[in-house]
Amino acid sequence: MRFQRAIAAWVFVWLAVAGGLAFASDSLAADSRDRDIGQFYHTAWTVREGAPGQVTALAQTRDGYLWLGTQTGLYRFDGVRFERYRPRQGGDFQASSVASLYAPPSGGLWVGFRYGVASFVDGDRATHYAASSGLPTGTLYAIGGTPDGNIWAATFNGLVRLDHGRWMSVGPSMGLPGVRARNLFVDREGRLWVATEDALAWLPRDGRRFEVATREVGRVNRIAEAADGSIWVAEADGGVRPAWAGGADPSEAGPVLKLSSAGLLFDRDGALWMPTLGDGIRRVPRVRDLPHRVIGAESAEAQRFLERDGLSSDYASSVIQDREGNVWVGGSRGLDRFRVSRLLPAMLPSGATDFAMVAAKNHGVWVGTKSRPLSRVDANGIEPIGLTEAITAASRDADGIWLGGPGGLWRLHEGKPEPFAPLPYPDYSGVQAVVGDGKGGAWASVNRPGIFHFTEGGWEHDPLPAVPVDSAPLVLMNDHHGRLWMGFARNNILVRAQGGDVVIGSGEGLAVGNVTALLEDGEAVWVGGELGIGVVVAGRARMIAMADDPLRGVSGLVRDHRGDFWANAAQGVVRIAAADMARALEDPDYRLPGTLFDSLDGLPGTPAQFRPLPTAVVADDGRLWFATTSGIVSIDPANVPRNALAPPVSIRSVSTDIGTWPAGPRIDLPAHTERLRIAFTATSLSVPERVRFRYRMEGLDTRWRDAGNEREAIYTDPPPGQYVFRVTAANEDGVVNEEGASIEVGVARAFYQMPWFFLLCLLAVVLLAWLAFFLRLRSMASQLRARLQERHAERERIARELHDTLLQSIQGLTMRFQAIANRVPPEEPLRGEMERALDRADEALVEARDRVRDLRAHAGESAHIDAALRALSSAYAAEHTVPVVVTTYGDLRDLGELVRDELYGIAREAVHNAVTHAEGSRVDVELRVEDTELVLSIRDDGRGIDEAVLRDGRDGHWGLRGIRERAAAIGALVSIASRLDGGTEVCVRLPVALAFPHRAGWLRRALDRLR
Repeated sequence: MRFQRAIAAWVFVWLAVAGGLAFASDSLAADSRDRDIGQFYHTAWTVREGAPGQVTALAQTRDGYLWLGTQTGLYRFDGVRFERYRPRQGGDFQASSVASLYAPPSGGLWVGFRYGVASFVDGDRATHYAASSGLPTGTLYAIGGTPDGNIWAATFNGLVRLDHGRWMSVGPSMGLPGVRARNLFVDREGRLWVATEDALAWLPRDGRRFEVATREVGRVNRIAEAADGSIWVAEADGGVRPAWAGGADPSEAGPVLKLSSAGLLFDRDGALWMPTLGDGIRRVPRVRDLPHRVIGAESAEAQRFLERDGLSSDYASSVIQDREGNVWVGGSRGLDRFRVSRLLPAMLPSGATDFAMVAAKNHGVWVGTKSRPLSRVDANGIEPIGLTEAITAASRDADGIWLGGPGGLWRLHEGKPEPFAPLPYPDYSGVQAVVGDGKGGAWASVNRPGIFHFTEGGWEHDPLPAVPVDSAPLVLMNDHHGRLWMGFARNNILVRAQGGDVVIGSGEGLAVGNVTALLEDGEAVWVGGELGIGVVVAGRARMIAMADDPLRGVSGLVRDHRGDFWANAAQGVVRIAAADMARALEDPDYRLPGTLFDSLDGLPGTPAQFRPLPTAVVADDGRLWFATTSGIVSIDPANVPRNALAPPVSIRSVSTDIGTWPAGPRIDLPAHTERLRIAFTATSLSVPERVRFRYRMEGLDTRWRDAGNEREAIYTDPPPGQYVFRVTAANEDGVVNEEGASIEVGVARAFYQMPWFFLLCLLAVVLLAWLAFFLRLRSMASQLRARLQERHAERERIARELHDTLLQSIQGLTMRFQAIANRVPPEEPLRGEMERALDRADEALVEARDRVRDLRAHAGESAHIDAALRALSSAYAAEHTVPVVVTTYGDLRDLGELVRDELYGIAREAVHNAVTHAEGSRVDVELRVEDTELVLSIRDDGRGIDEAVLRDGRDGHWGLRGIRERAAAIGALVSIASRLDGGTEVCVRLPVALAFPHRAGWLRRALDRLR
């Protein structure tokens, strides 16, 4: 516990130092106390904008969220969206009416409710405390933390402190008088201040007993510390006043504000903000300047901002300043924000319009209008003078300040307007432009074509025949060469010099439309008009392109003391760096970047396009002034407020078409996610409209996506996988939070996207392919068997026809010849010839019978090839004298049918050739299994075969070719070897897998069937 308190103390000190440095830095940059409360940029959120009502407490947590405690619950605000907070872990709140909020520097939020309930919120989890934790049953008016890590609470039943998860009462034992603690506060030195019904007391840092500061207190609603260290209180009955100033008289520290208040704030610059219970907001910029003063409800010494000025409600009860310097006020109808705008509004009289400006001497500007007196305006106020005439044009040169209006021309002398000349036409109602001629006279543009020149002799009118348009100049300017520049409508400029007039128009490259602003810059003249900015150099003109949208309606062009250019355009006030403008002069293709200041920066309207012109002026002190149709603003270009804090980024939620999930470190989405939405935000509360986001889904996006100011990323049909979504943000000044926020996103796979499903599909495809292949093989096998049966049937038919017709006829013929021969005497030579012819016929008949037998007999008639071969041997042994010896080795029972038939045919052909032609004494037929091959060998010891016959065959005989064709049909290799002195050998080799398909795998058997 000591270690935790030490860490908390270190964090407290570090943040205090950091806050002090930020305070000092901001103080050097600008002191907001110089502004009136009406010159702050004010925004109100009411119920119509989604804000809750009855705001009772405000706090900002370390993540940048603004928290609103209301009578109906707890809300948080990111600058754009209000969200009611309900914890998702730890259980819901035990009460709804919030009385106090406290955001510790270390993070999280303490919430004090009415009737004795407190909760600590950390992210999505809440820890609740009630009577069971020692907390009194009364309302928690305030919660605070001291540097030693202790948490204190002021309740209706006294002061309590959190100790190891239990609240302990603190009272007389520590010297604190009273029984009720109405409020508490921790000052910059770490002292704990407590207000009771009897006294205001403080506990020194690391102290053990309270010291009484004063007993003159009422019902204290709030305690605050001023810049000088004095302690102020807001009392329900006595108003706001200093209550303690060390050893000095508290009344010396500032005034007493006699208004009922429940809130109190000293901002970074030391100004006092006081929300009242029915009288709006009061602000005292410098309390030390008003000692002993009593300020009432109508006193002008305290600036007022009321409901009629735009405040959401005159009843306000809470006020804080956020880390960016914005002041927030919570009231009965909503929430209000006051921030320092970059453009400072001028304090003009109500109803003023059509502002003619000219720089005043030393500082500020002279402003003339159609409806209000001429006034000198500076950053701090306005000073009217006696001239009540309408002023429509103004300029300044070496002769002084010129003013023009329906009543004539005036010249200011020592701050007083002196009539110079009446208008040349008394019925005219105004002056468009006026400049001095450097000789005591003046040039004026009135509602008549041409230009008017006033000299000692009176008015002279020049109709300007060289100008192609029949109109009066819109703007006038004297350059350092003494030339008069006149800008007209429709792209025309006339330059009058001693040598004559020079016209610059569209033919010379001018394309600005109506010429409404002129600015001399050395030998270049910059031209502003309705279509943008152009430049004229040596009599030639060209347009200047912008990097973003082209400028429109440029009616004011000035250059500040640092050399940068400023344009008052329809989009707003645009700053262009001097280096960029110089580059644009050298490179016609260069597109100028610019910084825009618009309504979010305090610009109240758009600049005039006709009269009064110009709408931009540089004051002697360097301050720039810009006029619009609704008011005048100014800016110090050397001290433009800048937000240097990177915006904290957070991911709010992840949603799809079927539901929404709260953001966490990881989110797992179901399969079939069609539309993924990731909502994110950045808590930059000054100008949230200008916060820019970019995001990237790692694993899906190949680059960062620019979201602009959109706070949601949408992905359509994200594929299954594991991703990391990252988002970063930049504030209105481009300060980027590079770390941003991230969340892991997992999109589940559908069952048909799982790897096992792909394997099953692949297996199913393979099985279907195999089934189709198998069915195809069966079909082909059936066709082959049918063809084989047809072939055997045809062979049997041929054999039957040969046997029943040809052989029978030949047999009958031989028998008839034999009968004839028997009639021839044996001694007759003819008998011998006939006997020899009959013998030859018998031989042919035997050979024919053998062929017919071959046609009819095949291996399919025997179940086994070894039995078929032996039957073949027996048949030849019965008819021939040459023995045929058959030898088999191995198991030949499951020999394939086609293989069996073809091997039998090869053996039969080879045996027949050996018996018929070899003239040998023995034929050996051997069938054996050798490792992976089935070998059929037929050898004889006859006279062999000539090489030519072995290669080409014998004319009219097809035995050798038939052997080779049968071997090829079953995928076997055949070799026929013969020696003239050693006989002939026919050897057939066939792989076992082809010979015995039932022994091979199913795929091999199928391939074998296909082959």
